[in-house]
Amino acid sequence: MYVEAMEEEAKRIHGLSVKVEERVEEAIVTGAGDSFAACLTVEGKTRGRLRCVDPYDLLEWDPPRSIVIVSLSGRPKVYSWLAERFGGKSKIIAVTANPNSRVARSANIVVEIPYRSKVQLPGTLSFIATLKTLYALANVEEQPERGKIVPLGENPFFIGRLENFGIAYFASLKISEIFGERSNSERLEQFLHSPIFSTQGRNVILFSSGDKREIELREAGMANFYSTECATSLCNAESVILSVVSEMKRRNWDRIFYLENKNILKLSSDMIY
Repeated sequence: MYVEAMEEEAKRIHGLSVKVEERVEEAIVTGAGDSFAACLTVEGKTRGRLRCVDPYDLLEWDPPRSIVIVSLSGRPKVYSWLAERFGGKSKIIAVTANPNSRVARSANIVVEIPYRSKVQLPGTLSFIATLKTLYALANVEEQPERGKIVPLGENPFFIGRLENFGIAYFASLKISEIFGERSNSERLEQFLHSPIFSTQGRNVILFSSGDKREIELREAGMANFYSTECATSLCNAESVILSVVSEMKRRNWDRIFYLENKNILKLSSDMIY
């Protein structure tokens, strides 16, 4: 059931188009979960023109000129707190798939994410839709590429630089949600300074951008090391989705861990909503 649904979403990736009329030159971007992964990605892609900040941390900041709140559902209560804190002081742009949500109603501008689903799934196509929407809002583009499967195994370690660190973070979220397992995500330079020592027996996946330092690592002969064949973040995000589905098939795992664990799910939902 879940594997088939996620495969169907993967098939729709390259047909997904977004239409955004608004443009943002500089702003603070905030979100949680997959939205935070997209936030990190657009920060890297824009080289900090759009700066990513955790929404709960942002409550302690002075009012910025513009805030982009990214939330597929628009329901988490932290965004209501942000609207109360910064309403009338900052220009608030809501990027959401739910234009009738509380966060949308409290925003100055609403940018709609083109995603709907009848089945509750861990975010896959919704992440691509969110990322494409943010890229359009930031007025940046990527050349189209096709992602490919890389072997994940158990407790993988994901690495990325700039926008691909956000993709690494997204990949780690999927491992938690689907398999209930530990994984790691790290920036390329930080990985080399300490986390590399925790990779024994684990697959290490580098989300490639063609950087020369990535090539050095790829050619170093590290055990269980894999690199995507991508040059863009959207290609790497597709590689994550395809690889997760492949790993589910390898394990005969047609389950979503977070949906089965009612106690943890209730705690999570109670805290978020």
